[in-house]
Amino acid sequence: MRKESEQAEHGRAEKTLLAIKECKRYLEDAEKELSRMSKKFSNKEIAQGVGFAVTGIQEALTYLAIVKRVIEKTERIVAKKHIVSDKEIDDIPGDP
Repeated sequence: MRKESEQAEHGRAEKTLLAIKECKRYLEDAEKELSRMSKKFSNKEIAQGVGFAVTGIQEALTYLAIVKRVIEKTERIVAKKHIVSDKEIDDIPGDP
C-alpha cells in the first residue's frame, strides 16, 4: 500500500513538472510576441505597457523555475528515503 501511495505521489509530481514545462513554453512564446509588438508600436504608453507585461512574464518564469527545483529536490529526497527504508527492511533478520 505504501508503494502505491509513493507511486501516486511520483505520478502527480511528474504531471506537475509537465504542466510547468508547458506553462513555461507558453510564457516564453508570449514574451517573444510581446517583445515583437513593442518594437512595432511607436506609442510610448503601449510600449511601456508591453514592457510591464514582459517583466511580469519573466517573474512568472523565475517562479516556475523555483517550483520545478523544489519538486525535483523533493522527488530525490523521497527516492533516497525509499531506498534507505528498503535497505533497512532487507537488513532485518528473519525468524530462524
